[in-house]
Order: sequence, then C-alpha cells, then structure tokens
Amino acid sequence: MRPFKWNRLLALVLAIALPLSCLVPAMAAETAAEKQDVIYVNLNADGSVSHACVVNIFDLEQAGKIVDHGDYTSVRNMTSTEALDYKGNTVTVNAPAGKLYYEGVLEQVDLPWRFDITYTLDGVPCTGAELAGQSGALEIAMTVRQNPDCDAVFFDNLALQISFTLDTAHAANIQAEGATVANVGQDKQLTYTVLPGKEADLTIQADVTDFEMDAVSINGLPLSLNVEVDDEELMDQITELLDAIEALDDGAQELKDGASELKDGAEGDLQDGVDALTGGAEQLQDGAGTLQEGGGTLQSGAGDLKDGAAQLDCGLRSLNDGIAQVEDGLTVLNDQSGSLTGGSRQVKEALGQIQAALDGVSVSADELQALVDASSQIKQGIDALTVGAESLYETVSFQNYKDVMAANGLDIDALQAGNTEAINSINGILKQVDSLETKLTQMGISPSFLKPLKDQGVALANQLLLLLQGNNASIQGTEAYLNQVSANLKTLAEGAATLQENYAAFDAAIGELVDTLTGLFFQVSALADAIDTLVETYDTLDTGLNSYTDGVAQVLTGYSQISGGAAALVQGSGALKSGSDDLYDGTTQLLGGIVELYNATGTLRDGTGELDEGVAELLSGIVELYNGTEELKDGTGEMRDETSGMDTEIQDKIDALLESISGSGEALPSFVSKQNANVQAIQFVIQTEAIQVPEEAEKVPEEKEALSFWEKMIDLFS
Repeated sequence: MRPFKWNRLLALVLAIALPLSCLVPAMAAETAAEKQDVIYVNLNADGSVSHACVVNIFDLEQAGKIVDHGDYTSVRNMTSTEALDYKGNTVTVNAPAGKLYYEGVLEQVDLPWRFDITYTLDGVPCTGAELAGQSGALEIAMTVRQNPDCDAVFFDNLALQISFTLDTAHAANIQAEGATVANVGQDKQLTYTVLPGKEADLTIQADVTDFEMDAVSINGLPLSLNVEVDDEELMDQITELLDAIEALDDGAQELKDGASELKDGAEGDLQDGVDALTGGAEQLQDGAGTLQEGGGTLQSGAGDLKDGAAQLDCGLRSLNDGIAQVEDGLTVLNDQSGSLTGGSRQVKEALGQIQAALDGVSVSADELQALVDASSQIKQGIDALTVGAESLYETVSFQNYKDVMAANGLDIDALQAGNTEAINSINGILKQVDSLETKLTQMGISPSFLKPLKDQGVALANQLLLLLQGNNASIQGTEAYLNQVSANLKTLAEGAATLQENYAAFDAAIGELVDTLTGLFFQVSALADAIDTLVETYDTLDTGLNSYTDGVAQVLTGYSQISGGAAALVQGSGALKSGSDDLYDGTTQLLGGIVELYNATGTLRDGTGELDEGVAELLSGIVELYNGTEELKDGTGEMRDETSGMDTEIQDKIDALLESISGSGEALPSFVSKQNANVQAIQFVIQTEAIQVPEEAEKVPEEKEALSFWEKMIDLFS
C-alpha cells in the first residue's frame, strides 16, 4: 500500500506541458474562459482536514491573459513554466490556447461537510494508527454532517460518493448496511452515495486480522442521473384517479338517496299494504267461519228433508199398493156381483186392508207445513250461502294482486322495477370499484387503502342484493297465491249463485208437491170416511143387492181417479226423495268445500302474519342498509376531501424528490472566491490517510552516477 501523493500527478502534467511553454507569447488583454474548481483534500484517519489545495482549470479558445482570485498560501503553474503573478488574492498569467492548470494551496479550509470517523476494536475505541496491524472485531463509524461555516449552496447541490476498500486477506464477515458492494480483485469495495442536502451515518463491521486499509475515497460532485419522469402521463393518471374518486362519491350519494327512497316506501306504502292485506285476511277468515256455520245448518236441514222424504215415499207406496188392491177387488166384485157372498167377503177383507192402510198413511196439515218450512229453511240456507259467498268474494275479490296493492297506493310494478334498478346500480358501483382498483394497479399504485371501504361497501351491497331479490321473490309468490285464492272464491260464489238459481225449480216442485199432497189429503180423508161408513153399513148390503151393485159401480168409477192420483203422488214422492238425496250430497260437498276454504283462510292469515314479520325484518334490514349507505357516503366524502388537491401535492413531491436527488440545479460559484466568473464545474476530491503498519527504515542507497537533465526532471516528479 503506497501513500497518495498529489505531487506525482502534478509533475506528470507539468512534464507534458513544459515543451509548450516557449510557444506562449505575452498577452496584455484579459480573456474570458470557462473555469473548473477541483478541490483536493487530505483527511486524517479521524476525518479532520490535514491538507487542501485547489487545481484551477481553464479552457481557452485562444491565447490570452487569465485573471483569477483566491486566498492561497502559494500558487504554481502546472501547465507551463509561465510565471504566475499572485498579488493579494489575485492570480494573473498569460496562457496559450487550450487547457491551463494552476494549483493554489489553501492554508485553512472549511469544507461543506464535516467528517468524523471512529474505530472500535473488540468494543474498545482506538485511533487509526493504533488499529494498524491489529486483529479482532472491528467497527468503523463515519458521520457526515453539514458544516455551518461553509456556504450551504455546495452542501445543497453536491452529492458525495464515499468508498471504503477492505482487503479480504485481512477482513472477513464484512457487514455494511446501505453500501453498494463490489469485488475488485481480492478487495471488497464498499460505496455509499449521500444525496445533496443530506447527512449520513455509516457503519462497517468486520472480523480483521493484521488489519490494514487503503485511504477512504470521497468525491463531492453534482449528481447527474439519467432519470426521465413523465409528469404529464403521471398527472393524467392522478386526474383520472381523482375523477374516479369523485364518481365513487357521487355513486355513494345516489345509493344513499335510493336507500332513503326504499326506506320511505317500505315504511309507508309497503307496510300499509301488508296491514291492509292482514286485515282483509282476518275478515276473510271470519266470513268463512260464518259460511261454515251456515253450511252446517244447511246440511242438517237437508238431512232432515232427506229422512222425511224417505218416510213419505215409503208410506205413499204402501197407500198406492192398497188402492190398487181395492180397485182390483172392486173390479172383481163388479164383474162377479152374482157371487155376492164370496165377493162380499172379499170386499170386507179389502175394506179392512184399506182401513189399515189409511191408518198407516198419516198426512196431516202440520206435516205438510213442516215440508214447506223445511223448503223455506233450505232456501234460507242457500240464500245465506250465496250472500256469504258473494260478500266474501266482494270482500277479497280483485283482478289481481297488483290491483289490490294499487288500490292501497302501492305500485308493485314500480316497486319491482325500482328493486331491479337498485340491483343494477349496485352491480354497476361494484364494477366501478373493481375498475378503480384495476386503474390504480395499472398506475403502479397499491389500492390497499381502498380495501376497508370496498369491503364495507361490498358487504352492504351484498346485503341489499339479497334483500331486494328476496323482496321480488316475496312479491311474486304472494301475487300467485292471492290470485289462486281469488279464483277459488270466484268459483265458490258462482257455485252458490248456480245453487240459488236451481233452487227456484226445486221450490216450485215443493210447491206443486204441497198442493198435490193437500188435494190428496182431502181425498184420502174423504176416502177414509167413506170406507168407515162402508164398513159400518156393509151388513145392509145384503138387503139391497141392486142398490149395492150400482154403488159398487159408482165406487169403482170414483176409485179410478183415486188410483191415478195415488200413482202421481208416488211418482212425485220418488222425485222428492231423489232430489232430497241429491240436495244432501250437494250440501255435504259444499260443506267440505267451505271447510277447505276456512282452512285456506287460516293458512292465508298465518301467511300474512309471516309476511308481516318478513316485512318487519325487511324494513329493519333497509334501515340498516340506509345507515350503512350514510357511513359509505361519509367515507367517500372524506376520501374525496382528503384527495382534493392531491395532484398539486404529488407534483410538488415529484419536484422535491428530483431536487433532493440532483440538487436545486442552480449555478455554483467558485469555491475559492466569489469574484471568479464563468465557473463551469465544482468537484471535491477527498481522501483519508491509509491505515498501514509502519515500514522499516529504508537502507541508505548507494551513490549513483550523475544524472542527465531529463533523468533529473523525471526523478524530480517521481
């Protein structure tokens, strides 16, 4: 490891420029030339300044006089043998066209930075000299701070490149956080970059053996980075992001307004409609109960009518048989009037049978009145059934479920359309959020800050979708069910009306039957009186056969009318019995239908109760949804407010970032004197002393032969 010597570099430049010195003519006029300041600084091992000089570099387009300023202890022309005139703080020199280098030594220098380097071996602080040749766990700590005694323009605009070189033969397990590590042969080169206007704390750790280290190299120069930032494209994306945030906030407001309208509709029209439906279902069930009671009474009356008609039919058939036998006997008697004794006996027997038959047939006015009353009861039951059915139908009748809801101020189609629109709006907003995330990702911006808001919004949106979809399904199911109930009630009302129309014919038949029975009653009564008289006076028949024969003929003639009436009576009784049977069967079926209707109304009432509970839950969910949309709107509004002006802030951040990397870009003055103009560049070349084990004293060299002029010159600069 050889110590750094500036003299060698300067001697080489002088050796090249020396032959050209004789070509420079004397110039009287000062020439303006661009200047560069290169400040060379030697630091001690602890970072304090040991020596500093400035190499002033001029680039002349033509020969001329250079006038420069600086506070130096000494100056030296490094390009030619032309003498430098240095008086006060002004340097004057005549220079040929091309490059001119001259050195000025600084007696005291305040660098833009203050460097402090400390060494610790096995936890014990030590100096650089004490560290040379030692072994152990080494820590090198270097701090870079702004020097307040120096013009801040250099600190704010120059970057530092700091390089440590460690020989891996003497250092292992090297750790240097923040350093760029490069392999240069067996050396590890650790390079740090300190940006303009920044301070730094550097730490290097290693296990060392017989430690030595080359000088630490520090370069201070303007940082030139080939970084292109497309501000316009980036700001377009930021503007697009802000527009999307505003659209999201507007969508949240629309969602909040829709939820508010949905809440008002659910609390008003929907709840009123459900209440009206529940009240109608209760009235329908009460009417069905009344109808069921009337149906039971009708069935009971129809059963009584059926039994009475059966008894009447049986008695009339026995009467008809007896009348037929009497007629047969009278015919035989009339045909065989000559056989008086035998015929008389048969007549007496027949008269006995007739008396017995007439005694068995008891058709009183009370019984006929009971028949009329039963018919009247049937009519009353049918009328009550018809009125009940019509009243029930009128109570709950409607063209369809939508008309009922419309009558209560609720437009079902509009509600369903609103639900569908809300569903589409929610899906649209979710797509906008997904699109916003995609755009942020494309812009290279993580959308993680949107995730909580999105999760809350998606959760609320999914709840609303379920509620709206359930609401539409409930509306459709209720409509289908109530339309079926309406159809059943209409069929019941039409059946009751048909029964009432058919009753007119039945009532007419009852009237005719009562009239016939009334006539027959008087005929049977007369017959019974005649038979009784005949039986009582029959003994006198033997005394007047001729009169008797005439009487038998008359009786036979009158009896034919009785026989015909009895046959008609039997036929009417059979029709009555068949009709009463049909009536009883019909009332039984009607009662079964009424019972089913009553049960259905109970189911309907229970369903409306469940519907009411479901609407209450729906209302609660809508209120919760509305509260959630309020929170969502507050969140999007806050995000909109927080991101307002973000484009300007981002632009300022970009400018500040670029400035922090490359400095403000302002022109730098000369480091040695503000009087110097046309300063093109400033550069600091700084290095510390190396940490080395002292070499043994060199042996006294043997006397050499005399050297030539050029050999002396080369040796001078070697």
